[in-house]
Amino acid sequence: ITDDEYKAFYKAINKSEWEDPAYWSHFSAEGNINFKSLVYLPSETPQELQNGNFDMLKKGMVKLYVRKVLISDEFELLPQYLSWVKGVVDSDDLPLNVNRETLQESKVIKIIGKKMVRKILEMIKKLATESDNKQKEAIEKREDRKRHV
Repeated sequence: ITDDEYKAFYKAINKSEWEDPAYWSHFSAEGNINFKSLVYLPSETPQELQNGNFDMLKKGMVKLYVRKVLISDEFELLPQYLSWVKGVVDSDDLPLNVNRETLQESKVIKIIGKKMVRKILEMIKKLATESDNKQKEAIEKREDRKRHV
């Protein structure tokens, strides 16, 4: 899958024509519970988050699929502090014919949520490290130019 295809998919699930994601991760988890996930970090920080209004943040930005069948457009899979992350999860280990409240309490959902949180935090750490490296490179270039002048 190309970067342009990932960006186009983000725009489709985000319902945005112009905003590209800052970062994304497409991964599969295998073991006791199998699922595939594609998570995106938006390039723009939500206004509510910038203002510190965590209670006003939209909850559940993850679309949940079971065996490629959409179960919920806005499933509360992630904790509130990560509710600004957008994405899609598809699992074969969840039942199709169950209501949302029962799913919310499912052990499988809790395990998927924990694994996704771990992956998202790794993405944020990697993005921060890359950003720090770019800043260090920019500072070194400026210092080199000053030395040559």
